[in-house]
Amino acid sequence: MITSMGPKVTPGEVRDLLRRRIEEAGSTRAASRALGVSAAYLIDVRHGRRAAGDRLLSGLGLERVVVPVEPAEGAAHVA
Repeated sequence: MITSMGPKVTPGEVRDLLRRRIEEAGSTRAASRALGVSAAYLIDVRHGRRAAGDRLLSGLGLERVVVPVEPAEGAAHVA
């Protein structure tokens, strides 16, 4: 789950936010410098080939939150 201290944000919404940030910066390279990540990584995230990492999420004003869930009944136990 990814949050902005409020509602959940889907990976698709993160990509939309990233596209807007790139447009505002004027180029992928300018946005990548401002966000502290490589341009190649930014392009991969924008096209859904890689997940957004914590540094990028932070630059977008978001944070990743891990929520534990109970395993489904009958699910295999992973140790």
